[in-house]
Amino acid sequence: MDRKRYEDRRRIGSVKTAVNIYGEMILDGNSSLKKPQEDSPEPSSRVKQLHKARRDKNRYKENRKTAESELFSSKGTDKDLASMVEESNFKAKSRMSDIESLRKNGYLENKALDVENRSLESYRYEEVMRELQVVKKELSQLKLDMASVMAEKARAKKEFEDSSFTMLSNAASAEALSKQIEAANEEHVLVELAQIEALKEVGEIEAQREKEAGEFSFRMEETKKKMKDVIEEIDQSKELETKLDVTLSNINHLQDELKQVKGQEEVVQKGDDGLKQQDDSFQSAEEVEPSVSLELITKELEAAKKELALIKDESFQYMSSMDIIRNELKHVIEETERLKKTEEKADLKVQSLNSKLVRAKSKLEAVAATEEKAKSTVASLSLTLEQLRAEAEASKKEKMLVTEDTATIKAEIQKTESEIDLTEEKLQAAMQELEAVKSSEALALEKLRSLIEATMQSRASASNHSSTITISRFEYEYLTGHAVGAEEIADKKVAAAQAWIEALKASEREILMKTDSAHRELRELRVEEEHGVLLPANKNVDSQNRQSLLLRSMKSNGSSTPSRRAKHHKSASPAISEGGSTEFMIKKKRKAAPNLSKFFNGKKVEKDE
Repeated sequence: MDRKRYEDRRRIGSVKTAVNIYGEMILDGNSSLKKPQEDSPEPSSRVKQLHKARRDKNRYKENRKTAESELFSSKGTDKDLASMVEESNFKAKSRMSDIESLRKNGYLENKALDVENRSLESYRYEEVMRELQVVKKELSQLKLDMASVMAEKARAKKEFEDSSFTMLSNAASAEALSKQIEAANEEHVLVELAQIEALKEVGEIEAQREKEAGEFSFRMEETKKKMKDVIEEIDQSKELETKLDVTLSNINHLQDELKQVKGQEEVVQKGDDGLKQQDDSFQSAEEVEPSVSLELITKELEAAKKELALIKDESFQYMSSMDIIRNELKHVIEETERLKKTEEKADLKVQSLNSKLVRAKSKLEAVAATEEKAKSTVASLSLTLEQLRAEAEASKKEKMLVTEDTATIKAEIQKTESEIDLTEEKLQAAMQELEAVKSSEALALEKLRSLIEATMQSRASASNHSSTITISRFEYEYLTGHAVGAEEIADKKVAAAQAWIEALKASEREILMKTDSAHRELRELRVEEEHGVLLPANKNVDSQNRQSLLLRSMKSNGSSTPSRRAKHHKSASPAISEGGSTEFMIKKKRKAAPNLSKFFNGKKVEKDE
């Protein structure tokens, strides 16, 4: 019994240690699993940062494309302006040569026509000067745009570096997550091993419990048999006690009878002393009979005493056996109570083990679910890592290309600035030549006015004598041809004005489309701000700087052309002023070529005449 108790205690102790180890491992597993669950918002935030980096990269590409297109258009405008300046210089030189030839010829009629042409040329000269002022403004605006493009490129480069840094940090976090997943897998394996050991120990405990239950039932049957035997012996002892009581009562009755007989004998001895002699013969005969009866009674008494002694010995033996049986019954009852207590303890332990197993199963299911989630996140993170590596390589290549493009753009900007300086010098020289031509034309006009006044006076004196005025044939042909040419020029100017109006309408449509797209972008940005997706502080500062540059460029372009006025009016709308961080939009400038083309077309028509 003591050995069995020791084995039971040893097994129960091993089960407790296994349960404690298993519980500690489960707690460690829960703590290790809680960490990834606590760190789960970090991957989501990292994914958002990746999406932001991709958006910034796409915006950078779009800005680069728009900057390249704007640079190409600015180069085209520079070339057009240079060609127009050269044409204006060439035409000014041709006009100077025509004026010199007219001076040499000295015909009055041609001089009068030249006066009219010069008045038209002076008007057109003013138009050319206005167009030159517009061209200068556009050149300054182009310089500002180039500076804004360079600032935008620097900002895009900075954003690219930030995105590469975020990519590296995301790669490091992905590696840390993979390590945590490996640790969780190891803990899962340990938990499964502990579960297998716990199941084995539960089986052993159940087998031991069944064995102990069989032994307990066998002991109970043995105790029941002993109880039956004891009860039978008790019944027999009770019967013997009744027999003892009967025999004792008989013995007491016999003792009483003996006492009575002895008293009668004494009375007989005292009352019959006188009759002893007379009745000797009769007395001897009578004494024989009571002596025989006394001997028989004494023998019976001795036999009864012996039986009483035997009965007392047997009763003492029965009493000792009863005490032994009582002690054994107490021991059996104590053993049954102890076995019941051990059985209850075993039941409680089995119930606790079952509850712990159920908890462990639920925790294992949770661990399996988290492991599946972790595997899916690892797969997605591995894919994103591959994509990020590919994007990093592509971004490195793009960075090299961007550096090359920036170098080429800087060289081109220097070239364009040098060309712009040359064109400005040429424009200043042309303006000086035009001022000299204008001064010479003013002198020629004064001379022509004096000649015209003289001819008018001569014609007025001639008209006093006759009702008609005589003019030369050349003047008549010139006036008729000039009227037809003026009508043609007026028609062409009307057509050019209609084309200009259509171009203005098209530019207004483009402006409306741009404003609509800007409104859409502002709505998207407001939605993103409502969802909590906000750019960092440095991006907000850059966006404010860009917005201030845009406002400055809009203010500087407010008085250039009607299309620019329309753009400035649209940009002053409250929807755009309320926007937070709008995308940098490089303006497309309207050329001043239509007015110059009108001017040069008018020159060509007059030359044909």
